[in-house]
Amino acid sequence: MTKNYYKYLPISRLSYLEDELLRFTQPGDLNDPFECLPKKPSAEELNNLINSLIPKNASKEAELIVRTKFDSHYLDELYKAQCEKVNEDIGIFSLSKDWKSSLMWAHYTESHKGYCVGFDSDNIFFSDYLSENKENFKSIKEVIYSEKRVEIPMILGQVQDYYEPYITKSVDWIYEEEIRLLTNLKSRDKFEKKKPFDLYLFKVPHSAINEIILGANIESDNEKVIKKFALENNIQIFKSKVSKTTFDMERE
Repeated sequence: MTKNYYKYLPISRLSYLEDELLRFTQPGDLNDPFECLPKKPSAEELNNLINSLIPKNASKEAELIVRTKFDSHYLDELYKAQCEKVNEDIGIFSLSKDWKSSLMWAHYTESHKGYCVGFDSDNIFFSDYLSENKENFKSIKEVIYSEKRVEIPMILGQVQDYYEPYITKSVDWIYEEEIRLLTNLKSRDKFEKKKPFDLYLFKVPHSAINEIILGANIESDNEKVIKKFALENNIQIFKSKVSKTTFDMERE
């Protein structure tokens, strides 16, 4: 049986049915303030890093040069710069394994007024992300839910060498059952200048759509537009409704 990945969308993204464009969002513009922020290295960890940079047979003068250059302030600034760089380079496209969550319908579809798209996980669009193209930082990952912040070694290279900060979230978000597509924002199909964060839009082909679920509170005009699109493209369409027995949504 084909597995679907679901994308909850507000009605403002009805344009997707025309242009196939959806946003890959910078971590800093997502709704979790801890997004992609690993635990800051402790003073001991910073000291260990500095020690590792000093050759074993280094002279006192050489050791002093290293300790002067790579002091705690410098490494604090490096950590800050690396975290900021994430917002310049990496985009996240959030999906879910679940279409029934009343919380996600409320949060991401403007109180059930939007719609939810079910994408075929076997479509070539997703296969491209499975290949994990390191050059474009292209990957698809399941989110890891944890009670602890990510701990990564303090490095002098690229934050991009680590996937874990991009896919680790607090257990508070476990209900989202999130799947993430990651990519370098430079490969976007369309760019829109905005504040505080620019918009990077990528083509997500209509051919990847298996089904569409209408929000329980969708307005009739918007419902007609989506139904017309589904009919023309031979896509299954459902409408969500409140379950009579659980806190999930049902569909018909």
